[in-house]
This record gives sequence, C-alpha cells and structure tokens, in this order.
Amino acid sequence: MDNLTTLSAAFATVAAAPALDGFLRWRRLTAPQGGTRAPESARAPAKMLAVIPARAEGARVGDLASDLKRETLDVLVLLDGPDPDAEARLKADGVLTLSKKSPGPAKGHALAFLAQELGKRLDDYAYILVFDADMRLPDGFFRDLRVPEGTEAFQLPVRPAGVPAPGAPRVEALSLAEARLDDRARDAAGLPVRLRGKAMGFSPRAFRLGPAASTRTTAEDSEATLALLARGVVVRALDGPFAFDEPSSDAGAMGRSRARWFGGHLKLLFSAFGDLVRSFAKRPVGTFVLAADLWFRPRIFLLGTLAILASASDVAMVILSSNGAWTGPAASGGGAADGTARPVALLVCLLLLSLLGKSALLFEWFSIVALRQRIGYPTECPPVSAADLSDSLLMWIGAVVRGVTSPSRWHRARPPA
Repeated sequence: MDNLTTLSAAFATVAAAPALDGFLRWRRLTAPQGGTRAPESARAPAKMLAVIPARAEGARVGDLASDLKRETLDVLVLLDGPDPDAEARLKADGVLTLSKKSPGPAKGHALAFLAQELGKRLDDYAYILVFDADMRLPDGFFRDLRVPEGTEAFQLPVRPAGVPAPGAPRVEALSLAEARLDDRARDAAGLPVRLRGKAMGFSPRAFRLGPAASTRTTAEDSEATLALLARGVVVRALDGPFAFDEPSSDAGAMGRSRARWFGGHLKLLFSAFGDLVRSFAKRPVGTFVLAADLWFRPRIFLLGTLAILASASDVAMVILSSNGAWTGPAASGGGAADGTARPVALLVCLLLLSLLGKSALLFEWFSIVALRQRIGYPTECPPVSAADLSDSLLMWIGAVVRGVTSPSRWHRARPPA
C-alpha cells in the first residue's frame, strides 16, 4: 500500500468518529422530549452548601453571593489568593469567606483546599453546590430545585444573562443552548453527562472523588467528570432551575480562558487515560459519547478540518481520474496483482473520506436545525451570522496556539512550591 493510500485510510478512520458523533447528537436532539428513562421521585435537598471559588474577581463576586444569601442555604466564598476588594464587599454583606493564601495553579487545588479545611463538616450537607463567580441567580432559584433520589452529582442548566454581544459570544450562546438540550437527552437515555463548571452539585462523597481530587490539569471539570464516571458515579442533568452566565464580551478574555481549556484537555487525554479505559470497558457507547464531547472541540475547528479533507479527497479523485488511474491497465486487471489493489484501495479510501467528512458537516447542520426548532430564537440565543462564526474562529485560532505553545502557563496544573 503506497503512502497516499495509507494517508487517505488514516484520515478516513479518524473522520469516522466525528461523523458518528454528529449522527448520534442529531438523533438525540430530534428524539421525543422526555426521553427513555423511567420517572423518578425527586425532592428538595435538606441542607446545602453553596461554594463560589473566586480568584481576583474583585467586588463583583458579591453580586452572586447576595443572590445566594436570599436563599435558605449556607454560602461560602472560596478566595483563591488575596483579593482585598472582594474581602471588603463580602465582609460588609456578612458572607462567610475562606481564603487560600497562595493562589492557583487551578480551581481543583482550591476545591481540594476547601475539602481539607472543612473535613468531616462536609458530611453535614446533602449537597455541595459550586458556582462560578461571574454567574447570577434569579429570585427563588432553590425553590424549584428538585434532585432525583440517589443522585450524587448533577449539572444545572445555564443560559446567558441578557443578549450576547455580536461575534464569538453569540456562537458560544448557541453552543450552550445545544449543550443544555443534549445534556437532558443524554441523561434521559442513561448516557454520561459532562460537568460544565457552572452550577454543579455534589454529594460529599462525589465532591471528594471529583472536584476536590481534580488537580492534574486545568480542565478540572472534565477531569472530575471522568474520575466520577470511572468510579461509578453518574452525573445527572436537571431540567431546572436556570442559572445565568455573565461571560465577557471581550474576545481577548474569551480567548485566554479557551486557551486554558484547550491546553488542559490536551493534558487530560494523557493524564486521565486510565479513567477513560476503565470507563470504556464498562460503558463503551457512553464513554464514546462523553469522549467526543470532551475532545471533539472546538467544533468549529474540527468541522473546518473535515471540510478541507473532504474537498481534498474530491480534488484527488478528479486529478487521478483525469490521469486514468481508475481505467488504466492496473485498474482493469492488465497489471500485476499489487498494481490492481492500489487504485481500488485508494479509490475506496478517498470515497470514504469524502463521504464521512461531508456526513459530519451535514449532521452538524441537521443538529442546528433541530435545535432551532426546539428553542426558536430567544433573546439569549439570537441568530448567528457568518461574521459571528468568523470572529469565533479567529478567537479559537489564537486560543489553540496559546494552549499548544504555552503548556506551563495554560495546562500544567501543579501544586504550588
């Protein structure tokens, strides 16, 4: 087998996974609402602790703390390093704080510090809830919170606060809406749900096994998801209540956080490989779905690459056809046996690559159409234009470059010296 055939076969094999993932996501988004899981009893948790990890957030962390103080639960702001403005605001508002004097290197280390400091007091709570500092909660957020019996970890739905700014924020809003519906569909089908870092809840045991033990990478929430799955802890996706995310409209700030995310997932592929293998041995389909959600991103990058590969395979077939590769002596049987195998194998590989690449693009489009049929065009998820996609692509290009070229800064989560 020559180099071109080998390369085409390798690309076709790689393209099969995102094509399958696209098909499965489209099927989940078009499945009847309500899913296949049997109805379960759900109740309001008896006692909860709300934790807000914050690093250099300033006084604005007090906004979320004030939202939580309206509710009947304990609130703790975990300051990851000195933050005088936050401390002053929280002290004035009467919010309990816990300070980790040495910041970083990642959120997992801050949560590990919390688990160590509270010790057995964590067991006094039914659930420990973790919120990002840039979130807001509506009045009566916990009034409608119901958790199915036996749940040890759950992800609450999140949507943007207000109308996202043009550009990358609008693409992110669309992605967030798709993730929210896909999480519900996966939960209904008994498939693993990914922790997304915002508005999560854990039993004390799950908190210690997941978030408080995820210190190997800066992709802490994905690391916790794999760790919990490997240990038999199922993450559930709840229908509500909604939390509101207030992301930055600045492309530079978005790019920096995505670089950290991308670099963290590069390391996670190696550092959590054992968890991935153990999960795959127990639940192959579910682990594939989760792995695709973790590593087939940024999707705009992946789809662009597949489009290029599919186009290149079409061009190669046209060029080879014009040179008589499929109709010459080797292809017609007049050549040696190995001469016959080469054109046929190459043609099959190029056809597969073209088909799989285009299938992934097609199912992505079908998924977006199905999503819009479900949600319409609400204010928090307006139409996405070509200019928005272009801005998002440029943002991700910068993030990927930073994530790959600055490993010590972006994704080597190590305990401080």
